[in-house]
Amino acid sequence: MRVGPINPFDGFPIWYKDENGLRLQLNIDPTDPFSCIASTDLPAPTQPVSFPDNYPDEGFYQLAEAEMTTGAGERARLVLALEAAFVNEVPKMNEQIVFARVRVRVAGLQANAQYTVTHPYGIDTFIAEAAPRNPTVGEINFTEDFGGMNGGDFDIVLNSRVQPFLQWDPAAAPAAPAGYIGDPAVPHPIIGSQFVDQSGQPQNYFRIEGPGIGIGSPDRSTTPGFDPDHCIETRNFSLLGKISTISGVDVPRATYTQNADLQVIDVFAASDDMDQSIQVTGTGIVPTLLSGSNGQYFARVQFTGDRPPSSITVTNLSDEPDSRIDVAPIDFITAAANYDIDSQTLTIEAVSSDAIGTPTLSAEEFGRGELVIPSTGILSMNLQFAPAAVTVRSTAGGSRTIPVTVSGSPTSPTTVIANAGEDATVLFDERVTLNGSGSSGKIISFNWTQLTGTPVELLNEDTLTPSFNAPNTAETLGFQLSVTGEENTSTDQVHIHVIESAPTPTGNLTVTRAEFRTRDAEWRMTGTSDVIGSGAAISIFIGNEAAGVLLAQVLVNTLGEWEYRVEEATIQPDETRAISIQSSSGGTLLSAPITIRR
Repeated sequence: MRVGPINPFDGFPIWYKDENGLRLQLNIDPTDPFSCIASTDLPAPTQPVSFPDNYPDEGFYQLAEAEMTTGAGERARLVLALEAAFVNEVPKMNEQIVFARVRVRVAGLQANAQYTVTHPYGIDTFIAEAAPRNPTVGEINFTEDFGGMNGGDFDIVLNSRVQPFLQWDPAAAPAAPAGYIGDPAVPHPIIGSQFVDQSGQPQNYFRIEGPGIGIGSPDRSTTPGFDPDHCIETRNFSLLGKISTISGVDVPRATYTQNADLQVIDVFAASDDMDQSIQVTGTGIVPTLLSGSNGQYFARVQFTGDRPPSSITVTNLSDEPDSRIDVAPIDFITAAANYDIDSQTLTIEAVSSDAIGTPTLSAEEFGRGELVIPSTGILSMNLQFAPAAVTVRSTAGGSRTIPVTVSGSPTSPTTVIANAGEDATVLFDERVTLNGSGSSGKIISFNWTQLTGTPVELLNEDTLTPSFNAPNTAETLGFQLSVTGEENTSTDQVHIHVIESAPTPTGNLTVTRAEFRTRDAEWRMTGTSDVIGSGAAISIFIGNEAAGVLLAQVLVNTLGEWEYRVEEATIQPDETRAISIQSSSGGTLLSAPITIRR
């Protein structure tokens, strides 16, 4: 499938063309009985269609629908569409989207039973979900939308399964209306499916197989080999689509060159791959036909006057009526960029095709604001990194993105950095685990050694987290972590303070840290409590009172310390930017401020 030029009227592609050469256009004409657009679909029904003020919120290049009745008397519906709509469902420039839709909706089925749906664009298998109001009854409610859903990107839909286009079967009367693939008001057999079923027939039908779906249905299968009690089918579709009679024209580039010897505009145009007659006109330009084939056309035209025309018109004379588009010629930028690793210097060289108007050129910012390129055409700056590409812009409208070449010595391998963790205070005979997980770099090996204090038996000293039992003496133990990488070895130390017992309770609660990091929705909190021992806990509340939203409950350790740390939290700070805490003994601390960081 191919996508056609953009229609300057509404910003949608003029047509989509399938592999069979069938080209369908977007039809939003409320006076066309085959468009499925009524005047009531417009904000101002009595006024002509205009964009975006008086435009429908959706339209179709193709819309195929089929319906059946299940044995339970419920509706089974299939929708196959190539649809034009808007990001926020309101007509607005730069929010146009085109997507392919496959929708299957069936009610009155057996809950949790398997059903197979066959249609022109494939075979889908479903397990019927229990209906909300009656769990013994099942239903299928499936929608697959595929395309550029953020505005533009009209070529994404080319990879959808809704292709090639369907048409009324010419072997079945009546024939489709001239210029259309069908009449949506008349159910009719269709052709176009590329899928072939087990009997060798194209899947130009809507069929559902499943337990008991055909019992009592008027759409029981009549196809040999299928049990009509468990299969329903139809070959009649409501089909909408208007055959495009115009090819349109796009102008991906119109750039001018002006110097003492030359005044020309290079015009590049695109259209359908059939031969087209495309012409460029404008003030100071002799009307000129573009040359080309296979949808690509070009002409270099001379202009007169002091400056290039502010606008030129490119017209597809092969269309009836003519398709035309107005574009503003811009200058062409020739540029190159190099980054030297040794000097950490980025050098940009750029020149405009406009030597008479001498427009100002600038490079995109690198955290420094606008970077104007001097009149010499060379800009050098110091950067600690090499950007993959540089964009140069001109005040005459031109823009050029170029890859950055790199020169200089290879980058040195990343060094390793040891991190032995934070100092800690523990009680006599407490099991202590050291933690070197904060170390960074490509680490080959770990090694922990004791530097000071009563010697202890260090278990798993060649891992990130060795452990030992604290001695029964009040002292400070020192340990060193050594990490080895491919290029270097790094060391760091940690101190463990051993005490006989926890501090005497003071009757106080504290919050020593209350931090929320928005990037990972991460809470980091620490504090102290005079309530310690088995079951001692702290409740953390959002807000200025100990009665707000409960964020968490955490235990107090044997030293009277508590900690709460979690990422991807579902509860975040409120407008008070504060927390309140309450001890399991009833003590409270209100309105502790939260530090919010990125």
